[in-house]
Amino acid sequence: MKKYLFNINKQLFVFFGIILFSTKAYTQNNRLILEPCMEPFYHGVASGDPLADRVIIWTRITPTINQTGSILVNWKIALDTGMQNIINNGSLFTNSTVDYTVKVDVTNLQPNTYYYYEFESDGKHSVRGRTKTAPNTNNDSARFAIVSCANFEAGFFNVYKNIVQRNDIDAVICLGDYIYEYETGGYSPNTTANRTWEPANEIISIADYRMRYSVYHLDEDLRKCHQQYPFIVIWDDHESANDAWLNGAENHTNGTEGNWLTRKNAAKQAYFEWLPIRQANGNDPYQIFRHIQYGNLLDLIMLDTRLHGRDVQAGTTGTTVNSTTRQLLGTDQFTWLGNRLDSSNCQWKILAQQVMMAPLKILGTAINDDQWDGYPAERNRVFNHIISNNINNVVVLTGDIHSSWANDLPLSGYNGTTGANSAGVEFVTPSVTSPGITIPGGATAIQLSNSHIKYADLNQHGFILLTVTSQKTQADWYYVNTIDFSTAVATSTKSYYVNNNERFLRNSTIAMQASSTITNTLQAPPCPRPNTVTSIYSQGQNVILSIYPNPAISEIYFQYSILQSGNAIFSVYDINGKSIQINLSEYVSDGIHIGKIDVSQLSAGMYLLVIENGNSKTEKKFIKQ
Repeated sequence: MKKYLFNINKQLFVFFGIILFSTKAYTQNNRLILEPCMEPFYHGVASGDPLADRVIIWTRITPTINQTGSILVNWKIALDTGMQNIINNGSLFTNSTVDYTVKVDVTNLQPNTYYYYEFESDGKHSVRGRTKTAPNTNNDSARFAIVSCANFEAGFFNVYKNIVQRNDIDAVICLGDYIYEYETGGYSPNTTANRTWEPANEIISIADYRMRYSVYHLDEDLRKCHQQYPFIVIWDDHESANDAWLNGAENHTNGTEGNWLTRKNAAKQAYFEWLPIRQANGNDPYQIFRHIQYGNLLDLIMLDTRLHGRDVQAGTTGTTVNSTTRQLLGTDQFTWLGNRLDSSNCQWKILAQQVMMAPLKILGTAINDDQWDGYPAERNRVFNHIISNNINNVVVLTGDIHSSWANDLPLSGYNGTTGANSAGVEFVTPSVTSPGITIPGGATAIQLSNSHIKYADLNQHGFILLTVTSQKTQADWYYVNTIDFSTAVATSTKSYYVNNNERFLRNSTIAMQASSTITNTLQAPPCPRPNTVTSIYSQGQNVILSIYPNPAISEIYFQYSILQSGNAIFSVYDINGKSIQINLSEYVSDGIHIGKIDVSQLSAGMYLLVIENGNSKTEKKFIKQ
């Protein structure tokens, strides 16, 4: 989605070839600070892509000074929070090629069952996560939290905080913009919340994307949401660059920002490293269109309307945009979607995708060429397939637009009063924090010009609680009351539903209540767990989270955490412990920071980056090529 606010607010300090970015990230008490008890699994745990017999579990380990190669990580999964009734376990190695992330596709599980899991390395344990498999037979209901567009600098992730406290959902569905690619202050910074991401520059390289994901996973609310629920995710544009398409993006300039394919592949790789998504089989391991079935009740069909087959945005009128060969999905994905819709034996077919499918016109003219309005022939092909093959119960889930919408999907001859001639319905989720949109005349003008749009809210932040039963599918919009400070308060103010075998929306005055069939009162235990706390856990220490690139050619970036504010000394030593870089002593506040060192003058070999602060000294090896 196009950004409407742009400014630059970046400060750099340069000393003796070392650059210290003055940015800091904030959460509780306005600071994003490592929790020592979680060492070395500072980024928590996550799960995702639940099937009836398997689920992905994920973590990331921060290597110590002696861990420069592969690191052994053990995992186990159990039926109880105390991890006594072990169902499956195993071991694997991780290394720098995947940024020390760990991803396991745990199999031989039972359907529709809660599981608890944890990781261990070198005697130290991660927090325990909770996940849930999908059902494989008839089930009477399923419930999901639908989220998108989480700009870290725009405010606190109170949406995630509220979802954690609900404890009545099967999974979180993220429709994209899990991260944002802009530089510090580049898109809607919230001066009241005062949260700043790393790195400070616009992210372009694989190292940049990895650091940005690292900051997001250190946010307490997002981390705890991952800990409690499986996530089912797709990317949108900001996981790579604003208004991306197959061969470019609005926020990418070839030459000054390098080759687009290189950047896109780096963005995809980091996404699959840092999120609990199942890697695809076939020619493209980073393919995100796939389906996840919840028994016979629903088929969750995840689409890629962003990077896979999209033609460039070309306005909303004219010969080019109305070309019958113009594509949003790409030929292979369109064929796959048609086959999936035709072959699915589920009652509900729920399409989770990125950009608004329903038309949006003001005074008869479409206003956003980044959504399906910019690809009308492709939309017609999808609608025609649904109708010609008599496919019922199609529900579309959408993110991207930072606002809330309830839409019928109108065919020719659509009747706004009765809902006749609608192909299906669409629910658009608001943003977690990203700013709303401004349209002349606001929601009133929108609904007057578009009879198929039954509800629109352009500014509030929140999520959709989607409840699917055999009788209907209902969306309840929940809005947080602020993103300026941390709070879990969220209120439902609007609900719409579609009945079984109908193709149009109905207004509901009552939000769906928690059902005992989808509620589990057991919570995964928080960190720290007394039985695994050691002296190093309780004392805490400064940490170098990562060094990129490693091996390095001309410069290294390093992401680090300072436990207590004070003077910090940054040095480079050779492998024998001899200082070879002029030391920099600089006051650094507690929290997460990033630095940069010019190593172009160093000879090839192994070196140590050393950070000293108070009584704490931390170091990490890197290689100069």
